[in-house]
Amino acid sequence: MKSKITLLLLTLFMTVGNVYSQFTSNFPDLRLCGNSPNYYLDVFNCDSNNFELTDVFLSLTNVNGQPLSNTTCTIGNTQQVYVMLNYTSNANNTPNNCRLFADLSIDGNVTGINAYLGSIAPGAGQRQIFGPFNWTCGQELILDRILIVWRTGGSSNQLSSYNCSTYNSAQCEMPGLTVISKPLAVQFTYKACRVGNNTTVFFTSTTNGGRPPYTYAWDFDNNGTTDSTVANPTHVYTTTNNTARLRVTDSQGLTNTYTLPIVSPTELILTETHVNVSCGGAGTGSIDLGVSGGTPGYTYLWSNGATSQDLTGLSAGTYTVTVTDANGCKKTLPVTISGGDAVNPVVTAPTNVSIEGCNTNALAGSGMFAFSSTQTSISVSAFNAAGGSYVDASAISSITYQDTQSGSCPIVVTRTFRVTDACNNVGTAVQTITIRDTAAPVFETLPATTTISCPNTPVFAAADAKDICDPSVTLTFNDVTTPGACAGSYSVTRTWRAVDDCGNAATASQTINVQDSAAPVFAALPA
Repeated sequence: MKSKITLLLLTLFMTVGNVYSQFTSNFPDLRLCGNSPNYYLDVFNCDSNNFELTDVFLSLTNVNGQPLSNTTCTIGNTQQVYVMLNYTSNANNTPNNCRLFADLSIDGNVTGINAYLGSIAPGAGQRQIFGPFNWTCGQELILDRILIVWRTGGSSNQLSSYNCSTYNSAQCEMPGLTVISKPLAVQFTYKACRVGNNTTVFFTSTTNGGRPPYTYAWDFDNNGTTDSTVANPTHVYTTTNNTARLRVTDSQGLTNTYTLPIVSPTELILTETHVNVSCGGAGTGSIDLGVSGGTPGYTYLWSNGATSQDLTGLSAGTYTVTVTDANGCKKTLPVTISGGDAVNPVVTAPTNVSIEGCNTNALAGSGMFAFSSTQTSISVSAFNAAGGSYVDASAISSITYQDTQSGSCPIVVTRTFRVTDACNNVGTAVQTITIRDTAAPVFETLPATTTISCPNTPVFAAADAKDICDPSVTLTFNDVTTPGACAGSYSVTRTWRAVDDCGNAATASQTINVQDSAAPVFAALPA
């Protein structure tokens, strides 16, 4: 027998009146015949094809029952119903003592059915297989693991007992999974994930009943506008306090609606504290992961394959966790465990530089670290700002520098940076700073050019020059005499040269002009 209807699953139900799920020693469940794992599938290797289930449906009555699949219902409403089946039989005679064994599942709650169908005359007919019971609108019903057995010949009276040998494989059928027809019940579920102000909602229609296939009209804002026509849409909300509405129409034109408020969860947040690997190495690192928000419960998947929330016994490295909440929302967080190394930091010193100055005080004046002949500590940020860098597997515990000085013109400062990590591994790098005195002395006093009359002779005053770096300056001069227009006139130019200790020189000149401006004097005149 081949089922024409596929069958799904729904929840808890109550039996009233006849209890069809009971089995006794005289009326056992023949699906337990045989041995594990196949049981009755091996015992009843059915080769008959006498019956066909044309419909398994809910009905309000158990006599001349009418399917409720041409009606609608409101989610949550409860009514008393029966499970009925319509069949057709192509048998040439009338099988008797027919029984149906099946699992009836309502929202995942399963009961075994042992329904006595009696004699099945050829042609079409109807039988009750379960009920009455209270069914709530929206619950899905599944009829599964179906076995139908019968006998031919003999008495048509119901057997007082039976066992695994009472029926044989020529007088049985095993239909497939069957969905029980019921009223059109429109409903949906959703899962929401929030990131910042955006909430992504994944909708899933759980509509059942009526006559599939369905057409869908989703109104995510409940404002009367159709926003999607797919069965399971996704929508991003940027506001809170939203309401979604679903309208479904089945293949026979029945329409039903369902409205549900959308609750936005808080954002999934990951935090961590960790312990680095000790300097002795081995697996002494650990991570304590904190999770909040989203929709509990959470599952964890670390990049090393672990599925626990926290990790212990870690070696140095980066570990990334992906946390998934109950709604399928995901958040990742990388955590770096350092330490446990015996490798010195690789240090790069700031670039070598040349500056103007008289002595090592010029370092601080140029915005650099002050000269220090002893180990002096600086911060990582100050080292980086000066142009230095390092690479190391562990945290850095200290950075220092120490200077040595050589030479005079120029002065060369050798600056050694020392980087120590948490495991006392030390890396060094050297920066060379050249201090150059390139400023020439400056003449502060120099007599102006003058003119004298002969027979006076030039007398030069001493010049004075100073240097910003040297307390004393070496002064020398050279005189050049230039004849005048007449024998008594001439000029003398004295050029001064000032030189500091670094050889920086400056020159300046003074000229004294000698003129014959006196008229002759008569020594005697004739009388």
